[in-house]
Amino acid sequence: MKKIFDYFATKNLMLLALIWGVIAGVVFGERLAFLQPVGNAFINLMQITIFPYIVVSLIVGLGKFEPDQVRSILLKAATVMLSLWGIGLFVIWCFAFTLPKHDAGTFFSTALISAKQDIDFVARYIPSNPFASMAEGNVPALVIFCIALGMALMGNVRKSSLLNILDVVGEGLSVISKKVVKIFPIGIFAITASSAGTMSIEQLSTLQVYLVLVILLGLFLMFVFLPMLVAALTPVKYHELIDVARNALITAFTTGNVFITLPVITEGIKSYMHKNNIADAKSDHIAEVLVPIAFTFPSLGKLTTLIFVLFAAWLTGHEATLSDVPNITISALFSYFANVHIAIPYMLETVRVPADTYQLYLAMSVISAKFVSPTTVVYIVAVAFLSIFYVRKQISFKRAKSILYFSLIAGILPACMLTAYTVNSMLLQNTNNADDIIANMVVSDKVPEHVLNHVPKAYEGGKLSLTNISVIKKRNLLRVGYIADNVPFSYFNHNDELVGFDISLAHKLAEDLGVQVEFIPFNKPQLTEYLNKGYFDIAMSGLEINLDDIEKVLFTDPVLELQLALVTLDHRIKEFQTLEDLKAHQSLDFATIEYQALLGKEFKRNKHYALTNIDSYRDFFTNPEKFDALLISAEAGFAWTMFYPDFGVVVPEGVKTKYPTGFAVAKRHSDLANYLNAWLDIRRANGKVQEVYDYWILGKGSRPYVRRWSVLDDIILEKSVTKD
Repeated sequence: MKKIFDYFATKNLMLLALIWGVIAGVVFGERLAFLQPVGNAFINLMQITIFPYIVVSLIVGLGKFEPDQVRSILLKAATVMLSLWGIGLFVIWCFAFTLPKHDAGTFFSTALISAKQDIDFVARYIPSNPFASMAEGNVPALVIFCIALGMALMGNVRKSSLLNILDVVGEGLSVISKKVVKIFPIGIFAITASSAGTMSIEQLSTLQVYLVLVILLGLFLMFVFLPMLVAALTPVKYHELIDVARNALITAFTTGNVFITLPVITEGIKSYMHKNNIADAKSDHIAEVLVPIAFTFPSLGKLTTLIFVLFAAWLTGHEATLSDVPNITISALFSYFANVHIAIPYMLETVRVPADTYQLYLAMSVISAKFVSPTTVVYIVAVAFLSIFYVRKQISFKRAKSILYFSLIAGILPACMLTAYTVNSMLLQNTNNADDIIANMVVSDKVPEHVLNHVPKAYEGGKLSLTNISVIKKRNLLRVGYIADNVPFSYFNHNDELVGFDISLAHKLAEDLGVQVEFIPFNKPQLTEYLNKGYFDIAMSGLEINLDDIEKVLFTDPVLELQLALVTLDHRIKEFQTLEDLKAHQSLDFATIEYQALLGKEFKRNKHYALTNIDSYRDFFTNPEKFDALLISAEAGFAWTMFYPDFGVVVPEGVKTKYPTGFAVAKRHSDLANYLNAWLDIRRANGKVQEVYDYWILGKGSRPYVRRWSVLDDIILEKSVTKD
């Protein structure tokens, strides 16, 4: 036991801090959230020397070489990186194709209608102002500048004076980094304890399939493929590589930040070479040059986030096929030259997934970074070692251990793939399908209600055609017209309860009036007749405010602004990606319930478009062969595809048609409309309308909340309460 303690105390203080941080987080839970600023302070402290370190190490490392040496080194390093990218992407695709079949579907994504974010490779890699690049944290542009300056100094006979000064600066930066590393276990503990204490069970369960993939993929790359490949081809032993990367691995795992580990990685490689008496000036310079370069270019760590893109496509029913592999792979290699936070939204659009699915990535990045960042660390170490020994001509495929390690890699890969498929299949069996989630949503804060499936005979005489707030309060009943199958605005859930966005607002309105609520069904063509005859007081069911109806009924101010979209079978989505795709069809038949006033002129101009009215959206989904696509709001389209996962939603590029929705009253009831407008203003101001929108349209809170578990709360305190 003493030996174990001594091992932790002398060599693995960071690992010890990590372990104690997890234990503290599990025991004390959210009480340790106050430690997060402490951890952030240590991250900032580590970053103090990083940019100067990159500048000094690259300029000095390259400046000390002869021009012909640099060309050879960079060419061999490029060969190493290209080889690792190729094999790594093959591994990523192997894991992507382990995703099991599932019931696809998701809630509306707000970024579906946002402008596409193009990657400006010129701005990222060609620095017009290198000092601005340093201030903005633009590492690729800074690296290009330093490479250019370092190579320019190679043939300069007076370079030694400058390089000596930079050498001294570099030594000073190295001393600072080492001093900071010594106290960094405090930061490791603070970051781990606060993360382990505040991470909710819901965060872990929401994207558990992705977590299984990214964890197994990360573990395979960092502990099997990369170290075994280096051990198979170079004199470096497996455990030696892990030992070199250990401190950087722990730091990257804890902070999710690879940038701050670069000095640690460089010093670790140089220390190994000197310790084994195989170091020379060239190997030191290669390490100083290649570590920041390997970080700047797409690493296998960065490329593992491609698994999220492929997972998001699978999650929304747009899973990639073998025919998509070349296009996605090429797009990934180029886009990941940029920052990962730019690359992922770009790649999501490439695989036809709404770009705001990126929000899911952000939500899970706290966990996924624990494996992505350490993978990047091992990748950088592997690139450096392979390049150093490639330059020294010590790469060999003929060692006995080469056969052993290659055999292990070839055997462990399918085992990890099988594990991923098996675990995820089991997880999906215990996960609610998309239609279960939306079909089990309920209205909170309900008032007494009466849900009718017809218009009562008593209302047909027109005796209740005159109404206002006083009349509604006097009769103690608010009568609301609804469309029965208008997901997510008004529909029946699994318990046969009438629910939805407008139904929730209707209950809130009735609560504020202090009355009960009665729901009366109608179809869209009946709106004007039923309101004017007084069958109900207000129509609330995602009603489009259009030019035809405003002449016949009185609408409130807009409640929502919706985006017009198309719903079609998944395999036909590519046919409707752009306006040009639509025009390429000789004829198209669109099903619709609304939008005649909104799109009538457009369809008259384009004779090859046909617009067919249907009675219910369900008519389209149950008979898709009759139509090419359904015209519907994107918000409603996503909700319907949760019930019918074989369908997908698309907003053709270049089509940004939006329209308002609101409540409707009879033309003569202006006082009631004024009250509703004032009520909406109040409920917007206090956040109620946004709260209802978040729940019914975006699906926030659609899964039941599970209280954060901790030992102190759920075991110790509960036992003390039981004793009392």
